[in-house]
Amino acid sequence: MTTMFFKLEGIPEPPAGYVPPLGSSRNTWTNIYKNKGRIDYCVQQFDYLSNRLKCIDKLTGGPFLE
Repeated sequence: MTTMFFKLEGIPEPPAGYVPPLGSSRNTWTNIYKNKGRIDYCVQQFDYLSNRLKCIDKLTGGPFLE
């Protein structure tokens, strides 16, 4: 089984061993990468864990990835 990833500008391809979660869409890797960047931003901006969590909750919406 081969999985095709679409090349998006500014988003690197998944690592060689990346296996998408069962039932995921082709956008899953893109969402993981974007959310990682948002989490990094919150960690850099806020010193306290509670503030970081609030920031992450506001930047990553809903129960699903974007």
